[in-house]
Amino acid sequence: MGWTDVYVDPAYAKIEEVVRASPHTLIISLIEARYGRRIAEIRQDIRAINVSGTMARALRLEAGAAALKIVRRCLDAAGQAFEVSVTVHPAERFSVSMRLQRSGS
Repeated sequence: MGWTDVYVDPAYAKIEEVVRASPHTLIISLIEARYGRRIAEIRQDIRAINVSGTMARALRLEAGAAALKIVRRCLDAAGQAFEVSVTVHPAERFSVSMRLQRSGS
């Protein structure tokens, strides 16, 4: 489906054990539950890339195939990132839908 690398604040290095025991739970949810550090904001950047090498083989793609790279930063109330994920989705396996609605003002 995709390739994801997740980076967490070194203070939460032991979360790896919990992640392996709960593979269907978001890592950020496990950090919130175990350490009480809550997400105040998520910043997300999406851009087009071409996949190469090991990642292309793992995703069963030809080297140079189009993909979307999503970098997601989870920030606390002080604006400090404590989890960052980088996910690559092959172009044909991912889409983005958005709904924008005007407020009453």
